[in-house]
Amino acid sequence: MPRLSEHNLIERPDEHGRPLGRREARKRATRTALVNVAQRRFHDDGFEETTLDDICDEVGVSRRTFFRYFKSKEDLVFPNRAERLERFVKVLTDAPDAENPFETLRRATRLFGPEYMVHREQLVAQQALIARTPSLRAREAEIDRDWEAVMARTIMGRTGDDRASAVRARVIAGACIGVIRATMRHWFETGGVEDLTQLGEDALDCLERGFALR
Repeated sequence: MPRLSEHNLIERPDEHGRPLGRREARKRATRTALVNVAQRRFHDDGFEETTLDDICDEVGVSRRTFFRYFKSKEDLVFPNRAERLERFVKVLTDAPDAENPFETLRRATRLFGPEYMVHREQLVAQQALIARTPSLRAREAEIDRDWEAVMARTIMGRTGDDRASAVRARVIAGACIGVIRATMRHWFETGGVEDLTQLGEDALDCLERGFALR
């Protein structure tokens, strides 16, 4: 079986496309090694059964060094959490003020959907680990709340912060994250074989026009 979230570990140049310096390359290599070792052990031995000492000993670093890269063991399952949220925020904030928020979310779907399709085997394996681990399910819910909050703030930024606008923004954001989560759950449970971009756009279409039983 493929390693969990291996797609997160591809080495890249810096944000300007420049080669990394030796010190930065060494730091990135250490971070990559920690994630690779951790996720192999999580799959082979179980998340709860794998300790930070196990991971650090195999990589050859101290716990103190580990905490320079990650705040917790759970973060090793979501190593690109901040980067993905930052990219999502950019999609939201780059949208024209008058753009329908559903259209903005469709563009986000077209950004992330193909990436998930390319790495579907790793993502399905990762989700299986999350599903059987309570602390990871809690962390996943926390991530959902982060995305919901940035959606609500962005919508309020366009419509105003009076009470009615704030309630509307929060309702839209909450409904959207619910649709996204339901769509992702279906995609994971069916093995990630369906076109995720199309699934996401269809789900947003249903939400925008209102759901009917038939």
